[in-house]
Amino acid sequence: MKPLLTIFLLVIALSCHAQVADLIFYGGEIFTSDTTNLYVQAIAIKDGRILATGSNAAMEKYQAGSTKRIDLAGKLMVPGFNDAHNHLPNALKSTMIHLKGMNPSWEALVDSIRLALKHTPKGQFITASIGLDIAKSPDATRFSLDKLAPDHPVLLLSWWGHVGIFNTMAMEKFGIGTTQQDPKGGFYERLPDGKTLTGKAYEKNAYWPNTSYKKIMAMRDDGRLVANLRNLSQDLLSLGITSFQNMCTGAKADDFVQYWKKAGLPLRMRLIRWGDINPDGSLDIPSKQLPVKVEGLPLLRVSGTKWLLEGTPLEQGAAQLAAYPGSDNWHGRMNYTVLEMERMIQEAITRKDQICFHIGGTKTIGLLLELMSKVDVDWPSLRPRFEHGDEVDYSPEYLNEVRRLGIIVVQNPTHFGPVPGMPLPPPGTSHGMAMKTLVKAGIPLAVGSDGPHNPFLNIMLAITHPMRPSEALSREEAVIAYTKTAAYAEFQEQDKGSLTKGKFADLAVLSQDIFTVPLNELMKTRSLLTLVNGEIAFDAGLIGSK
Repeated sequence: MKPLLTIFLLVIALSCHAQVADLIFYGGEIFTSDTTNLYVQAIAIKDGRILATGSNAAMEKYQAGSTKRIDLAGKLMVPGFNDAHNHLPNALKSTMIHLKGMNPSWEALVDSIRLALKHTPKGQFITASIGLDIAKSPDATRFSLDKLAPDHPVLLLSWWGHVGIFNTMAMEKFGIGTTQQDPKGGFYERLPDGKTLTGKAYEKNAYWPNTSYKKIMAMRDDGRLVANLRNLSQDLLSLGITSFQNMCTGAKADDFVQYWKKAGLPLRMRLIRWGDINPDGSLDIPSKQLPVKVEGLPLLRVSGTKWLLEGTPLEQGAAQLAAYPGSDNWHGRMNYTVLEMERMIQEAITRKDQICFHIGGTKTIGLLLELMSKVDVDWPSLRPRFEHGDEVDYSPEYLNEVRRLGIIVVQNPTHFGPVPGMPLPPPGTSHGMAMKTLVKAGIPLAVGSDGPHNPFLNIMLAITHPMRPSEALSREEAVIAYTKTAAYAEFQEQDKGSLTKGKFADLAVLSQDIFTVPLNELMKTRSLLTLVNGEIAFDAGLIGSK
């Protein structure tokens, strides 16, 4: 009997030890994103995961001499934000021109290039981010840029990522000939002869061709890229962002894995492959061989493939059923044929891979929904994503199919603000950039910034929706879309997205209550303390502990 009693007592002792928290937060307003219990007072953490949540008194049983306690003193805690759609920075070896505003003039660009020429060695790139006016300007061609900078490659990229403008030397560096054929998934503007390129390129595979990837890699500044990643990571963590879903535009997932190792970043990263089609028509899925979990990088995952099906309404690239206002009966265009889209779908099904479509136009959405509905597969289990999905509410039929197929819509509130050079839609517009409609319809809605990554800017735009106020979310709905549903959008809802028992202790203590602060104060919010996997990733030094 004595051996049995000894074993029993040992089991009890180990069980009690297992329930001792490493860290307890108490005395706060803790928003869990769990709709069955949105607020608690305290949270206990052990071994990087949430041990328990509840009242201050309920957490006392998890406390021992080794437990660290932090008094939130009424501060708000939220799950770490999960930016469900963004792009990590790239870094060509270049002189980067920083123009003022989102829509600089051609004259301002010319003046800035002239200044840059004075301190940029011959043969080195000069790059700049441009807006709508330059992207649409007839003066913005390689010929004008050649006269301005004959000894330097020049590359101008639109800030929304769908228009690039080269001079001739830059085209040569990227392996683009002066009469280059349009690549699969992209287009080149041409002179009236129908052959000669003007230097304007539309869509990623035209201004960043997959066939020239090795050349582009050779021109990358690796040290600068790693430094950019470190700076970005610290900025994200200071804003309470603990997860980042990267659409791999500037580099392949393999390369980002290596950069992530060098940078050593305390942030959860998902790398989503970027699919292209080769000149011979074969599908190009970069880094397809990578496993979901990468050895030695527990915070990094590789999954999903994104396809850029069309452009955006900004440059009138999204394919619409109705012609663009003020155009000569221009409806936009799809980047791929229906047959090519069918092959993308079948490839994803074969690999059981989450497919992410950049899509927004009324025509493209209708065609894709029709294609998907014809495929005999359990779509909800694959959780297909519509990135942006601006026109999913174009008709009740669209909404019904989106819900039936289990499609997740990843919307980007930064797209809701006024864009210099583009008029706002007329008052009373009945469709486009839906949010509230999706929530009411039971369609999963996640938030990704796709640009300025400040979550409080995105929340502010989500709860006001300047383009369509009737589609504005409540503050709670916006935060849930930014946390819980964003985790669902990457098959990670069992491990993160809400502050509930068993999940990773990814959280942020905020400088103010974002659910009650006046709207004009919301953007001033910062994280005072950010935890990833229960470890302090950012500390502003403003939280006392004992």
